[in-house]
Amino acid sequence: MTNKIKDATYWADKIRHNEITPEALLKLTEEKIELLNPKYNAVIAYDRKKALADLEKTKSGFFAGVPFPLKMLGQSHAGLPDTSSSLLFKDSVARTDSNYVSKLMEAGLTPFGQTAAPEFGFKNITDSKLYGDTRNVWNQDYYSGGSSGGAASAVASGMFSMAGASDGGGSIRIPASFSGLIGLKMTRGRMPQGPGAYRSWQGASISGSLTVSVRDTARFVMAMQVVQEAAPYQTPLLDVQALSALTEGKSSEPDKRLKIAYSLASPIDAIPLSADAVNAVKKAVAFLEKQGHELVEVAFPMNARSLIQSYYEMNAAETLAMLEPWELVNGRQLTPGDVELLTFALLEAGRKAPVSSYINALDQWDNASAIFEEKIFSQYDLFLTPTTAKTAPKIGEQLVSADTQEKMYQIKKYDFAEQIRIIETAFERSLAYTPYNFISNLTGQPALSLPVYVSEESNLPLGIQLWGRKNSELELLSLALEFENEGQLILPEYYQK
Repeated sequence: MTNKIKDATYWADKIRHNEITPEALLKLTEEKIELLNPKYNAVIAYDRKKALADLEKTKSGFFAGVPFPLKMLGQSHAGLPDTSSSLLFKDSVARTDSNYVSKLMEAGLTPFGQTAAPEFGFKNITDSKLYGDTRNVWNQDYYSGGSSGGAASAVASGMFSMAGASDGGGSIRIPASFSGLIGLKMTRGRMPQGPGAYRSWQGASISGSLTVSVRDTARFVMAMQVVQEAAPYQTPLLDVQALSALTEGKSSEPDKRLKIAYSLASPIDAIPLSADAVNAVKKAVAFLEKQGHELVEVAFPMNARSLIQSYYEMNAAETLAMLEPWELVNGRQLTPGDVELLTFALLEAGRKAPVSSYINALDQWDNASAIFEEKIFSQYDLFLTPTTAKTAPKIGEQLVSADTQEKMYQIKKYDFAEQIRIIETAFERSLAYTPYNFISNLTGQPALSLPVYVSEESNLPLGIQLWGRKNSELELLSLALEFENEGQLILPEYYQK
């Protein structure tokens, strides 16, 4: 499949063999945006003149000349809009490149187009007041996911072969699951973050990409992985020869048989799994057993309810740190008229967050990592679950009740403990779709979503998620290659032609 699929490697090869010029590919990409983007609202800005100038800087590297859209959140490129998908910053323009963008340009990727995200990336759908709803390529009545929802629809539609994404609570893997793509959240510290963003969400947030092939994913890791000596989170570089083998459709250990734990239980007791989620895992289990791997069903290793509460406490404190500088410069506090209601609620909770809650939250994350090591990775090579508990939510679905919204407007009057309960309630209906994903952000381990299942009822995809111990990306991608080589990956229609 990877020899024919129009992924980023396909286009890089076309450029390398002079079958298409970077300028012509840029023009073709623009034509696809103009044709397809009105259906999906994935790309919310693009600057062809700027991209043509950037081609002079992206002539080297494996992906030389391949257009690559940046997420409108944290992936800053000097001279382009830098809004964080918020009305508050609708006129902001980036003054410098983020470390992530600088590194991907070294790999030859040419920034072109910016993709929609929810305001500040707080949601698992993409619906900002600034840019509107981003629609699912499989069915436009549904969301493509979040927060990298624009990136997902840009790739799933065929506008781009690969796109920039980031993941602070599942924001690569959720849209991968909802949109039928490959989404890898790497080990904490593997992707370039850089001064000022080393501790993004205290290491929970990491940049990456959404792809349609294992070879693109492996090549992206190979081009982007880095050791930043000043960074608080360090990971050893993955073996380049092993990654290179994966780009050629070969596993470095083709005959290795793995012992894989899998779970059909939810990590949060009150949240059930849909029949689709169960069926997706069962389909994967049957395939892996046929491949000769040992599969063992286990209970989910922890109840993640207290962990998700710690995540909201972190979000609150980080939101205050992010927006307080604006308030100091402008001499006033933000109101619900300035930012979206969820942002406002998190900001107000951040004002009352005790320092001890933040320290305790980080301790919980470390404890969760130890639990996974003790209960899963001390006995098994990998861990398998659904990526999401359901297929994508429908556009317009009420994910926050009117009563909870009213409490969010009035959130200033509550103490911190009650504020967090209100925020938890506000997220609960969304969390019912995605109870798994935030966990590996907090533990720092890698996790990979693969598109192996499509619901017979809704005809929407739902991914499986492979979890590994820290620095196990090679094992994850090697197993993904088995799915791909045996025709098990179900990609969007554009890539099936």
